[in-house]
Order: sequence, then C-alpha cells, then structure tokens
Amino acid sequence: MTDLAALAAELLPGAAWIGGASRGPAAGDRSIAWVRVLRARVPAFDALDPGDLVIAPASSLAVVAPGERELAELVGALGAVPVSGVLLVEADASPAGSNALDAAAAAIGAAGIPGLRLARTDPAALERSLVGFIVARGAEIERQASLLEAELRRRALEGGGISALVAIVSAFLGRALAVEARRGDPIVVHAPVEAASAAADAARYQARPSDRGATALRVPLPSASGADGAILVLGQEAVTELARVTLPRVAGLLALELAREEAVRGAADRARRAEPMPGAGPPWVVVLARQREPGGEDDAPAAREAREALRRAVRLLAPARRMNLRGDADSLEIRLVVAGTATEADRLAERVGEALGRTIAVSNRFAAPADRAAAEAEARATLEAALDLDRPPAIARADRLAVYRMLGALHKLPDGERLSAALLAPLLDARPDVRRERLETLRAYLGHGGVGEAAAALGVHRNTVAYRLRRIEAATGWRLADPDLHLPLAAALELVQEEQV
Repeated sequence: MTDLAALAAELLPGAAWIGGASRGPAAGDRSIAWVRVLRARVPAFDALDPGDLVIAPASSLAVVAPGERELAELVGALGAVPVSGVLLVEADASPAGSNALDAAAAAIGAAGIPGLRLARTDPAALERSLVGFIVARGAEIERQASLLEAELRRRALEGGGISALVAIVSAFLGRALAVEARRGDPIVVHAPVEAASAAADAARYQARPSDRGATALRVPLPSASGADGAILVLGQEAVTELARVTLPRVAGLLALELAREEAVRGAADRARRAEPMPGAGPPWVVVLARQREPGGEDDAPAAREAREALRRAVRLLAPARRMNLRGDADSLEIRLVVAGTATEADRLAERVGEALGRTIAVSNRFAAPADRAAAEAEARATLEAALDLDRPPAIARADRLAVYRMLGALHKLPDGERLSAALLAPLLDARPDVRRERLETLRAYLGHGGVGEAAAALGVHRNTVAYRLRRIEAATGWRLADPDLHLPLAAALELVQEEQV
C-alpha cells in the first residue's frame, strides 16, 4: 500500500508538509485506500471511507467551510473517519485564498492529520495522477516521465536553452541538479526554490565540484562517441524512484540541447567574418594560449580531434554573452574574448587556464571593438615574454609585460649566474632537500610580500614560514627586513634555479 510520505517523495516534490516539518505526523503509518476530492457543495464528498486521501482545493474550502465553526466541523469529521491525509491546493495568489488555506492548515495540523500544501494545480489532473500511482505505481511514474519529456521537447523547440531545460527537470524532481562536461566542469547548476535544502546542496557542490560525496545520482549524457558529460542529482539524500526512471529518459534530450548549442557556437567560430563581441561587455579582455606547433605530431588527425574536444570543453565554460572563442582547431593559438568586470574576467581566465593546463596570457581591458586586434597583439607579446622565463606563471598579465621582459633579460647579464651563486652561497651550504626548501621559502616570501601571503602560496602554516626565515637569517647573517636586500636576492633567485644547486 502507498502512504502520503511516498506520494510526497515521488509525485509531489514541491509540496510543503503542513507545519513546516520534513515529514507529516504519522505520514508513513496511514496507508492510502483511495483519493477523494472536496467538492464546492453539500455534501462535499460522494463517499468518504477510512484511509481515503482528501484533495481540498481552496475554492471548495471557501464554500464548504467559510467560517471557523464550519472549518472545525470539517476537520473533526476528517479526523473521525479517519482519513490518511489531506492535500491543500492553492487557488490563486489572492490574500483571501492564502488566509483561508493558512487557517485550514493550522486546523489540520492541530488535529494531527498528515497534510501537504501544494501550489495551484488542476484538482482533477492531480486526482488522476494519485489514483494512477496507487493502482499502478510503475506505470504512473513512467507516465510522469513522459509528461516531462514532452515539456522539455516543447521548451527546446522554443529555444529555451540548456539552463531552462535543467531548471524544468530540477523543479519536477524537487532536487538540485548539475550538468557537467566530459572533463567534470560544471556547465549548469540549478536549485528549485521550493526545495528547502536544494540551495545548500548546490552551494556545497559549487564550492567543491570534485567531491563526489555531494552527489546522490549521476547519469551519463549520451553521444555518438560514448558518454559526454553527466547530469547529477546533488545532495546526500537518497533519490526517488521517479528520479531514477526520469533522468535516463531525459538525458538524451539534454545531450541533444548541449550538442545544438555547441554546433551553433562552433559554426560561429568557423565563420570567416568578424565575430560579434560578447554581449556582456564592454569592457573586454583577450585571453590567449598556444594551441599547436605546425608540423609533426600536431598535424596528425588524432591530435586535431583532441584539440577539438579541448576547444569544446573551453567553450562550455561560459555562455556566448560572456565569452567568444575565435579561430578553430587548426589555429596556432587559442584566442578568446572575455567580457565582464575585472573580477569576473580573472575568474573565467583562471578556469580557462585550468582547462588548458598551460600558461595563458590576459590582455589589458579595452572598451571599443576596434581595439580587439591590438589587445590580441598585446596578449601575444605577453605570452611570448612569459614563456621565455624559467618558471612561466600560470596566468601572464599584460600589465606585467615589462616585468617578464626584465626577468627574461637577467640571464644575459655578464657574470650574472656566477655573482648570483656567490650571493646565495651561505644559503646553499646545506643538504639538497634543505637547499630546495630554503630557496622555495625565500622565493615565496620575496614574491608575495609577507609571511602570511608566502604561507598561503606554499600551503603551510605561517609559523612554519616564520621559522624557516629565522633559520635562513641565522645561516646567512642576512636581515630579511632590510629592503636593500630584496631586489638583489629576487634577481639572484631568478638566475640560480634549484636544479642547478
């Protein structure tokens, strides 16, 4: 037999338990015998037997129980039968209707009758779904999945996009959902407002998307070449049978929508005309990285296919209004135009760098589309200067171009390496592991400007860094607070690398 708790989990995920609890009183102890609808007339029921589930629309309550006495008599009669539960259905957004349901909910809760409060819906359609679930649970779940598929097809034809489709599925299941690309990068994350814990589940996943413990169900998104990403039910709460049946059925539609969006963007990337700038700007920045070297293995079909897959992963990191990927898989560089504030552009550039796994260059911001070519040249010069360094930064910024060029030119100084080794000699008089630790700590301290910042960069406690610096001072006789030492020590560290000592 079916109880109200099972109905709430499988068919009514957006409903709220009367009283605000996560589960109504004795909801799992009262089996549902049948479903009855409260009519706007007297008698209000054609029949009412023990174990019946009552659907009470607000419009019918206004007729049958317009006052406190009539409401008390109705609730008393429901408790005397007794019914297995009550579903209060909103009529409209009017204050009067809301007040009437508030009064009914309070009376039903006080009587100890399990109940749920639902958003506005058709009582006849609701009755049909509930009866179908009671009589043939599996068949009704399949029917609900078919209704969801039809709604997704309609919204996809209207051009809703992947975000709108995921929002529909999320609201249908009453759970936070995420869609990931093949590499595990989140594409869409949605939490329905009706589900109390969904926002927390989504926030936890976004903070640590690699934490698989925050995922209750993962369903692959199909493609011609196999799984191409996945749709995830977030949170640790067990998933319902409805979710297990529905998600595999709609995964194909979501994958098709992703493929459609990718095809549209890919066509724009291949077009031999000036692409529009991302609509979220100005300002914009150019993000640039090396993509291939002409000749050799990079011209092989497998290498080109790998570049196409990587470009697709990068393209899915942000919508077209925020990022425009230029060129194609045969270009020597990966070039992107990114729109947004400085913080937004930096965050997206970091994600691009992580996806590519190589050094990227970011131009200065520009406000006129005509300045894009100059920004590309600026980013290209920055990338070349950064790659000439012994330790290229993960993100090379155009406003530091002079710094990269100066550091790159240090190696051309006459006797530069010999003098640097002489300066650092007291620091290097130790075992190899101690030398490496000293160089690493000193470089972090000089490069980040303080003990706390150096500790964060090294991933150790600030007390550890302070202790190491005291040992360095004891071994060398230096006073690291002396500003006259900072520049020569930083230059020497650039010229003398760990592998050379």
